Amino acid sequence: MAFEFVTPDAPHRVDGPRRDLDMASHAATRTVRDHPDDPDSAWHREPRQAFHALARHYRDHSRHA
Repeated sequence: MAFEFVTPDAPHRVDGPRRDLDMASHAATRTVRDHPDDPDSAWHREPRQAFHALARHYRDHSRHA
């Protein structure tokens, strides 16, 4: 079971670890704002390695009826 899928209030920042709130997130995806300095800007999610690991696990262990 996954703990968290997305954390929009902890956006990923490429301009340094001090501003990258995503580093503390347990989500399977990272939140990326379209305009990083604008907290009201639109955002999208990008898969992390954990997302792909979960996808492989559920693919390999799902029961097909």
